[in-house]
Amino acid sequence: MADFARDVADNGAENDTMAAVERIAQDVIEDIEHGRVPGDTAEVLDERLRAEHIELRPEALDALADDVEEEASR
Repeated sequence: MADFARDVADNGAENDTMAAVERIAQDVIEDIEHGRVPGDTAEVLDERLRAEHIELRPEALDALADDVEEEASR
């Protein structure tokens, strides 16, 4: 399994935030596997994270999206 926390670890996020990021990443993986993610994974993640008041740097968001896509393709 991908280490989603590693992607945002240097973002200064606290543990509650990390748990939310991991939960959202897992939800997006499931949605990709079921064909429910239209468009760019990074945009979907960004939208869902912002809904939880979590904002990641672009490079952290891109790394997270790459890991989510890789995990979903397994």
